[in-house]
Amino acid sequence: MMVKNSEDILEEMNAVQVRKSVNKKTVAILVFGACENHGDHMPFGSDFIVPIELAKRVARKSHNVIVLPAMPFGVSLHHIAFQMTISLEPSTLIKVIEDLFRSLVKNGISRILVINGHDGNIPAIELAARIIKDRYPEVIIACLEAWWMLVGEIKKDLFEVWNGLGHGGEAETSAMLAVRPDLVEMNNAPKEIIPNLPNNIRIYFNFNELTNTGATGAPMKASIQKGENALSALEDVLLSFVNKMEKFEWKYGISLQ
Repeated sequence: MMVKNSEDILEEMNAVQVRKSVNKKTVAILVFGACENHGDHMPFGSDFIVPIELAKRVARKSHNVIVLPAMPFGVSLHHIAFQMTISLEPSTLIKVIEDLFRSLVKNGISRILVINGHDGNIPAIELAARIIKDRYPEVIIACLEAWWMLVGEIKKDLFEVWNGLGHGGEAETSAMLAVRPDLVEMNNAPKEIIPNLPNNIRIYFNFNELTNTGATGAPMKASIQKGENALSALEDVLLSFVNKMEKFEWKYGISLQ
């Protein structure tokens, strides 16, 4: 039995489908991740596997949304001490994101939603977005910067330790269990580690200063059910955003006055 390719996942679409589907009101979803150690229990692609699932869920329930191929590499300099971390220089990622945004603009797309899966990408995404917004003021660029922080804030009773935080911790491991349980080895999950870091003031650490395993948080507290609940909550946030923006033709601020 042949499986029909999806008409909202760009890498699976052909030119006829693109001509039929993509127009000036299309919302393009871009996913940025990383390739790095997440402890002995999690795959190296966790940071794009989870957000690309969110992107596909949003596309399935939205009108005129297209999902671009996930960017599997990010700025992972702080994880470089761990084997097979693949990292881009910040300036490289900024240029890559700029080029991707610019390519969308040249294709007549002015509505862009970024779903980011890795903390090291956040500054590069913002800088690239600021540059493109300056050059193309009509473009709207929105970003879910840190789903692993947001989900602990909106689902306060979902996680047992540290609001689910941690690299390969309770929230990330739960999400991976929900999306790709075949890639998670819970028997290898390391013991709980909550880094001793100051409140309110940020230290720009290397990750091997916090953990010997590549993971932090409480991965052993993870479960498929927690992951499903987390993904559903994040899906609701993203769908609510897209639907509200659609209602107002992607206008905001004083343009609505």
